[in-house]
Amino acid sequence: MKISFWNRRYVLHGLLGLCLSFGLFGQETPPIVKFSPSDYKAENQNWAIAQDSKGFIYAANNEGLLEYNGAEWTLYPSPNNTITRSLLADGERIYSGAYMEFGCWERDRFGKLRYTSLASGVRNQLVEDENIWSIKSVSQWIVFQSTHRLYFYNTTNGEIHFTDDPNNYRRIFDLNGQIYIHKSDGRFSSIDGGDEKVLVRLPQEHRIALVLNIFEQDGGILLLTRARGFFLVNEGRVTKWDTDIDGMLGDLQVFSGIRLKDKSFILGTISHGILHLSPEGKLINTVNQSNGLSNNTILNLFEDRSGNVWAALDNGIDCIDMQSFIKEYNDNRGSFGTTYCSIVFNNTLYVGTNQGLFHKPAFSNVSLEPVEGSGGQVWSLFPYGEDLLCGHTLGVYLVRGNQSIRVSDNPGVWNFKPVPGHPEWLLIGHYSGMGILQKKDGRWTLRNTIGGFETSTRFFEFSSDREVWINHEYKGVYRVRLDPSYTAVEEAALLDYIPLGKGSALTKVDGDLIYCYEKGIFHIQPDEGRIRKDTALSRLIDGNEYVSGKLVFDDEGRLWAFNENSMRYAEKAPVPGEISIKTIPIPNNWRKTTVSFENITHLDGNRYIIGKTNGYILVDLNLFQSETHRVHLNGVTLRKADTTLVFGLEEEGRFKFKDGTLRFHYSVPCFPKYKMIQFQYRIEGLQDGWSPWTTSTRASFEKLPVGTHEFQLRSKIGTQLSDNVATYRIRVSRPTYLSNLAIAGYLVLLFLLSLLVHALYKNHYIKLQEEMMRENQRKYELAKIQSEQEVVKLRNERLKDEIEAKNRELAISTMSIIKRNEFLRSIRKDLKRNTSLAEDHSVYQLIEQNLNSSRDWDFFHEAFNNADKDFLKKAKELHPHLTHHDLKFCAYLRLNLSSKEIAPLLNISTKSVEVRRYRLRKKLNLPHGVNLTDYILNL
Repeated sequence: MKISFWNRRYVLHGLLGLCLSFGLFGQETPPIVKFSPSDYKAENQNWAIAQDSKGFIYAANNEGLLEYNGAEWTLYPSPNNTITRSLLADGERIYSGAYMEFGCWERDRFGKLRYTSLASGVRNQLVEDENIWSIKSVSQWIVFQSTHRLYFYNTTNGEIHFTDDPNNYRRIFDLNGQIYIHKSDGRFSSIDGGDEKVLVRLPQEHRIALVLNIFEQDGGILLLTRARGFFLVNEGRVTKWDTDIDGMLGDLQVFSGIRLKDKSFILGTISHGILHLSPEGKLINTVNQSNGLSNNTILNLFEDRSGNVWAALDNGIDCIDMQSFIKEYNDNRGSFGTTYCSIVFNNTLYVGTNQGLFHKPAFSNVSLEPVEGSGGQVWSLFPYGEDLLCGHTLGVYLVRGNQSIRVSDNPGVWNFKPVPGHPEWLLIGHYSGMGILQKKDGRWTLRNTIGGFETSTRFFEFSSDREVWINHEYKGVYRVRLDPSYTAVEEAALLDYIPLGKGSALTKVDGDLIYCYEKGIFHIQPDEGRIRKDTALSRLIDGNEYVSGKLVFDDEGRLWAFNENSMRYAEKAPVPGEISIKTIPIPNNWRKTTVSFENITHLDGNRYIIGKTNGYILVDLNLFQSETHRVHLNGVTLRKADTTLVFGLEEEGRFKFKDGTLRFHYSVPCFPKYKMIQFQYRIEGLQDGWSPWTTSTRASFEKLPVGTHEFQLRSKIGTQLSDNVATYRIRVSRPTYLSNLAIAGYLVLLFLLSLLVHALYKNHYIKLQEEMMRENQRKYELAKIQSEQEVVKLRNERLKDEIEAKNRELAISTMSIIKRNEFLRSIRKDLKRNTSLAEDHSVYQLIEQNLNSSRDWDFFHEAFNNADKDFLKKAKELHPHLTHHDLKFCAYLRLNLSSKEIAPLLNISTKSVEVRRYRLRKKLNLPHGVNLTDYILNL
């Protein structure tokens, strides 16, 4: 039975419709960033998307205007509490339309949007229940469209005028600076000089009820309709423009559509998600809830400056990175699992997951199907000659097309390595050691297990015949020597010179054994018994972002490493002997594979598959390029007690010392899913260097010092730094106790204090001077006294000398008297003996007179008084009954004369002297024990 062309076409359309219905077609989709109502904190429905000159995204929501700066959403409620239906961004000014309201939003100095109603100028002339469905810009005019009117707002002078055609305006469009109108009566017109010019009447046989969008095509205008597909208007004629989806339009219910920069088309439907058509109308892909979209009802589409497609959904907002070098295979049904390995073998893509082995034709965009009999954890895929072997938790499987055959039942086979010198053998590592797999007579069987080593063998490599190096993450690196029959281990040594590292791994690169852990990448040198760090390759591992030491060496000569915020690969540089390191910004939080089970497989050219949770990532390095970007400071706030103060962005911020927490809010309006944005900041003059890189979009500071500072902010995506450094000037004023008034008060107080101190010091020095004067006076008087004492002393010494002289004189006179008296007695005695002179002879009388002469006593008395003043007077006062002779006798005793010496002086005998002593004691009433002479001397 022959099938006509048209019949075949409708059969094809039916099959495509079936694929769309079950979500089996187009499983590899661009990355999608999803924003749910809980993310943007507003109503579910969104009706339009726009982007301003800063790159910020705006959405028309049931609750008002949504703004997304790349870090956070902000809701600006609708001015009249109605649904915002339409948006237009003109520079940094946003125009919005709603029920009975239209106007513009402009940013104030605090970075917040403020609304100005334009409808207020024609409030009394608005049509009842009027909604603004579309807004377009042409020249200096902004055109607001409802079903009844077109409102023209002049941005130069602020004037507003309108044109009427009740219930006839369906949609307006702008194309190449020209406004076009589709009306309910079928007219398709342009506005030229303020007047409508009908280009064509849409034929009734085409049944075009609503034109959704228009595009330039082949010198004419291509119309996208709600239910009839595409039509080309050229030279007054309307013709059907055929596409692959024409037969499904009745079911698809297209609601919106745009043309991308690459000339392809994106259509949004009511119930089937998004369709992607080539410039020729071929169906490229579908994106719906089954493969990653948040909601299948697409109310509006918008392509931003970076080529991302924003979908305003009936429930949420999605951003689809159409220009990404990445495609995703997402398993939203939970039947696929996490990818652990993949390979292209015999033009078939095989992907091993924790739920089994899956396959599909290589390089096709259809869903993966399970390989029969492979259910369970797949660890590895290994091509060997014409065979594909699968390392499985249940053993080894041979894969043939969409079927698998179990070869061995060793539990948990990790990997395979060819045995040197035995091309028909493969060494397998499994949960409990190693074994030899053998191909004999075209069949793979388990030759033997290897005894003597029961440790899990996942990372292993041959270094030579029978010598195997094995890395165990929790134990370390073993050097194992097999016996010649490969059935047992001769020697197994755990090497202590190779450090044990978290997530460590062992691999072979160009014949060299490579060991990798968090400290870097090292070459193992078996003969020298040491490891050597490769500083060039170690740049693959970022110590601050280390995740795993797993390395993958692909058939293109690239060595891949996996970090927290990126993937890196090393390849040979154009300069011989050098290598280049390149970074692919796919962070670990999007891969989400088990640590040390990261995997990447080369497909063809520069395309790779990277395993991830619930699917895989398809990467085309030819499409990867670093984009420039700018960082924006969105807000400056001060948290003080229970209040938050907002500061302007275009002025210098003035803050008080220790006045709460100063917080900066910033973002980069860059939206692709796999581009992690990081920030650095510093306060110039206070910090020597930049802060560590962080994904936080806020920075807080407390207790900034007094003075003028500058906050500086920059960002990076991958290794690409932002084009600008955002700055904000901060002036921290002095505290009250350091204000000018306080300082003036301090100066006055200091002056008064100085006066007080001066007075106190002056008083102190006056007192000190007076004290010194008193001291000097005292010293003077003391010196005077000392001088007087010296004079007295000298006088006393002189008197003493005089007394001594008098005493000598007294002694001399006394001795003279004694000698004279002795001489006179001697003469008298001799005269009496030798002469016969009578007793009364004049000679004797003369001698007697000299012996008893009172002149001698007077002379002695004067000399004695000179030597010992007042003695005789004192003796008389103490003993008034003493006679003149008693006083004379006392004077002789005071001279300490002996009785023998006293006798001649008194002209008496010695015995008579003793009698006198006795009598004197009686008169003085001296006790028996008191010596008379001592008493006299002490008077």
